[in-house]
Amino acid sequence: MSVMVTGIGFVGAYIVRDLVAAGQNVVVYGLFGGRVGQTEPYPDIENARYMLGDEAWSKVKVVVGDICDDGLIDRTVRENGVTGIIHLAAMVAAASEANIPRAVNVNIGGCIAVFETAVRNKVERVVWASSINVFGPRSLSSEGIVRDDSPIDPTSAYGSTKAFVEQIARRYHANFGLSVVGLRLGKVYGFGEHIKATRGGGNMWFNSLLENPARERGPNIVPFAEQRLDFQYAADVAQAFITALRSREGGGDSFLNSGDYRLIGDAFHFVQACLPDADMTLTKGPEAAGLKAGAQTNWMYRFDGSRGRAVLGIAPKSTMEDGLFATINAYRRLDGLKQVTFPKIE
Repeated sequence: MSVMVTGIGFVGAYIVRDLVAAGQNVVVYGLFGGRVGQTEPYPDIENARYMLGDEAWSKVKVVVGDICDDGLIDRTVRENGVTGIIHLAAMVAAASEANIPRAVNVNIGGCIAVFETAVRNKVERVVWASSINVFGPRSLSSEGIVRDDSPIDPTSAYGSTKAFVEQIARRYHANFGLSVVGLRLGKVYGFGEHIKATRGGGNMWFNSLLENPARERGPNIVPFAEQRLDFQYAADVAQAFITALRSREGGGDSFLNSGDYRLIGDAFHFVQACLPDADMTLTKGPEAAGLKAGAQTNWMYRFDGSRGRAVLGIAPKSTMEDGLFATINAYRRLDGLKQVTFPKIE
């Protein structure tokens, strides 16, 4: 199987790393945090190259292009014999809210360009990144849980584009037999998230919890002490995409991904135990988060990922502590700082 990964961002670097390690031929397509024709390095490419190492990265083909350029996408698929696509390219939440026409063009038009190319070239499987932001307050059950069959209730431009594509994916499956599956991602964290810092992700407060303390930056005020978060570690999310790509089940549908649903206060205390000298303070409420317009807080909901486990076989392997610890040491390695040891948890 030759796999094309679009718009790799930071999660895609984990996916590409694991695909190459498994012996797959990989081509990456997108703007990679830059623009066509620029001479300076592309942030996403530099991050992926660092994560894979030069030898492994040399096996990856890179095509720089807009996700809405269906002619170039088609040519890339044909020339590389692509049989599977993992589609990640999208505008994130706050950026989508700030430029709705562009968000519709990229998040909806880009998906349609990928789906059309897949149909024309008889691509065996497409897995694309949907979002928990297709859900909203009316999606919550009486038990306070969101499931895959909960009512769709997007409350942002970003969530609305993802909800539209979920319905369009059903039509491509029903009308053309396209084996396409969406993964509804929540808050994904891990090494490499720093490359999103200027792209309007809207939840950059998370840096104060993890990246900044790991890199000995401060002071850091961490909000939402009393809230819970489904901690989805990037390495687990990468494996979810690869597992869904290899499966042939669930065509036309979208599935919740899941992680480790824990108190943000617990995460704070674990990071503090790893880094006792870190300049960080825990607070309640959202005031310190500095949320941008369009930023979503759906991550506070509890999501039931059991259907994805049953149908696709996707399931997280990392506890919150595992993911936080690995991320801390990855950032310290990047900066040449001393590695920390796993703290004793009482």
